[in-house]
Amino acid sequence: MSLYGAMFSGVSGLNANSQALGAIADNITNVNTIGYKSTEVRFQTLVTAQASANNYSPVGVQQRPFAAVDVQGLFQSSTNSTDLGISGSGFDQHAQD
Repeated sequence: MSLYGAMFSGVSGLNANSQALGAIADNITNVNTIGYKSTEVRFQTLVTAQASANNYSPVGVQQRPFAAVDVQGLFQSSTNSTDLGISGSGFDQHAQD
């Protein structure tokens, strides 16, 4: 691996970690926001096309934000008569009845 490759791997790792910390900050900021779904950041390693069984050539790391918008949230009572909450598989397009 060249010096440039080593530097790029380090910088991509710092950038991915920065994005993860940003997602954590958003989650903490919106912890009391009604209807907010938290974001989780997953990391994946980037490897060049020249990699083979005996030659590992890393390029860096990349972050993949993941928000589980299809997970049931908590119900919140409301004084507005037009507010609605759906319980169960109302959002799931593959729901079994």
